[in-house]
Amino acid sequence: MKVNILSGYLCSLNDDESLPIAVLFFSNRIFPRGSKFLMNTGYSTIIQVLSEIATMDSKQIQNVYLQHGDMGALAEYAVSNRNMVSLFQQQQPLTLLSTHDRLKKIADTIGSGSAKDKKNILKGLLIDSSPLEAKYLIKIINGEMRIGLTEGLVEIAISEAFRQDLKDVRHAMLFLGDISHLVILAKKNLLHTALIKPLTPLSYMLADVMFTAEEIMAYYQKPLICEFKYDGIRAQMHKFGQQIRLFSRKLSDVTMAFPELANAAADTRPLVSTTAPLSRIDFILDGEVMAFQSGKPLHFQELQKRLHKKNLTEQIMSQIPVVYIVYDIMYFNGENLIRKPIKERKEVLSNIIFNEHIINSSYKFVTSEEEIIEMFEKSRDIGHEGLLLKDPDSHYHPGKRGKYWVKMKKELDTIDAVVVIAEYGHGKRAGMLSDYTFAVRDDPDSNTSQLRTIGKAYSGLTDDEIIETTKRLKSIMLKDEGIRIIVKPEIVLEIAFDSIQKSNRHDSGFALRFPRIKNIREDKTVSDIDSLQKVKQVYENQTYIMSKTRRNGNTTFC
Repeated sequence: MKVNILSGYLCSLNDDESLPIAVLFFSNRIFPRGSKFLMNTGYSTIIQVLSEIATMDSKQIQNVYLQHGDMGALAEYAVSNRNMVSLFQQQQPLTLLSTHDRLKKIADTIGSGSAKDKKNILKGLLIDSSPLEAKYLIKIINGEMRIGLTEGLVEIAISEAFRQDLKDVRHAMLFLGDISHLVILAKKNLLHTALIKPLTPLSYMLADVMFTAEEIMAYYQKPLICEFKYDGIRAQMHKFGQQIRLFSRKLSDVTMAFPELANAAADTRPLVSTTAPLSRIDFILDGEVMAFQSGKPLHFQELQKRLHKKNLTEQIMSQIPVVYIVYDIMYFNGENLIRKPIKERKEVLSNIIFNEHIINSSYKFVTSEEEIIEMFEKSRDIGHEGLLLKDPDSHYHPGKRGKYWVKMKKELDTIDAVVVIAEYGHGKRAGMLSDYTFAVRDDPDSNTSQLRTIGKAYSGLTDDEIIETTKRLKSIMLKDEGIRIIVKPEIVLEIAFDSIQKSNRHDSGFALRFPRIKNIREDKTVSDIDSLQKVKQVYENQTYIMSKTRRNGNTTFC
């Protein structure tokens, strides 16, 4: 029913300017993936604007918010009780285009005084809105539409609205990564023209998990590409002429955080003799940004510090030097490579000469459990996380997780989970939110499925990280319960643990034993957290690992 209503609505939009905006809004976005525009309009700014519109103090607004439990409902309440009127007596109704233009203006407002300017633009937009329009404007700004639509359902609606085969729609989306561009091609029957192109980020190919060398070789029964699993931030590097951009796992533009990598990419050249003329190289690479010094990887948290710096100084760059380790290529000089096997993509990479800040990942073919174990031990000795093993005949599958690639980190891996509850600490941590209850997804194939709690951790972060995390948690608070707060599921943690037990303490039915925070994963969103299915996999694998350890008489790594 929802898809039918949406497809009918999309058909009703005749102009090519409103249509892209509509599909972005319905996909819970304002701007396409990889856009340079970011709203940066937080909870506190919205609360201030709504309190001014309704002439209520922040405490009154907070109480209303706790009653409704939803920012959109709060905006509807505030605007329905507004004491301000638009400067324009005969205002025109809001349109998709005019609304998007003003949201873009908020995102484009930077520099000194920008916070005040953003607030004034938002206030004007809400004053011009009806209560219902205000409700959904705030939901759109917060990325919390919650109307039962996902990007996948919007793709189905586009397919039905413009009578395009759904497979063609989804195939084009893998190339484009931009649903606002996709809908125009679908309307004009031009999906076949969709191409991978530099400067537009692709969804990442994802690895599955296996736990032992024996399991891996039994599954594949063929030689595999084996390379280290790096403890960094996954990033795509795009080069088109002299334009260089880096995109994070969230498909956000992070080029400004790593200027030395952008400069290094500009110096890339083909493998040719010194007498041959150099030719232009364009590419899309998949790899890992790592903090690296004196031949050794630095801790992941050091790398995170670079992403948090608003002003990146030469001193910071020298204290936390970075490299980009390349392990795949999806586009090269006008040619789409994702349908080529990875063994051929690796061959393309071998014919490119990179600057010293860009390193072509070393790899080897392994044919036995013993070779995998040897590589695993070497990886851990260097300071990496473990191994990635790849089927040499596999294509690059954007946005897909499967056993074309598998990762092996350690016996029990780690769990990526999202914070849902934060409690105040004691002693020197009094007044700080230092104890975090975290959850995983119930359904591995849905970004909107229910969250299931799996444990609580209070160790692993430095005092400075706890102070910063406390500020962030308070900014995304949904409910204040005194000694603890309920928060919007937004902060992703990588959790290490000793084992998994069945437990009625958490609604997942499981609990992590001795959980500890390994990293705050700024590069991941709630859609990237692990599922209950993975928790069950790890739990079931424990018996096998323990029995194998006892048989060998010592600890095994694979």
